[in-house]
Amino acid sequence: MSAPDPAREEAGRWYAIASEDLRVAKTCLTLSPPALGNGAYHCQQAAEKMMKGLLVFAGTGFRKVHDLDELADLTSPLYPGLAADLDLCRRYSSWAIECRYPPEDDAPPPSEKSIGAAVTVLERLLAAIRRLA
Repeated sequence: MSAPDPAREEAGRWYAIASEDLRVAKTCLTLSPPALGNGAYHCQQAAEKMMKGLLVFAGTGFRKVHDLDELADLTSPLYPGLAADLDLCRRYSSWAIECRYPPEDDAPPPSEKSIGAAVTVLERLLAAIRRLA
């Protein structure tokens, strides 16, 4: 029996939180009417936690940021097989803020379709991450 891998265990904790965020995002879409702002926010959070988990797994440090562009820039070179989906996650970066606070303009939240597409990307990414572990 091999010794526990602390980086793998810590990354697993990040992935567990990402999985929960993803579950909440999916649930938001089932509400009547759908909770679009919260669904979008939890998509962003799921992507952020997945990327941070990947960085922990690789032993790479990162700043405490919510910026998915910055996190994707760090993770994509480490995991080229995940780069396409990590790149797609960049578009969810603004959802961390714009969907949690009153809008400064009358911009609507992301659409149900765009959140559904994000959920699909994130489910695929999480499945691929779990295959790495």
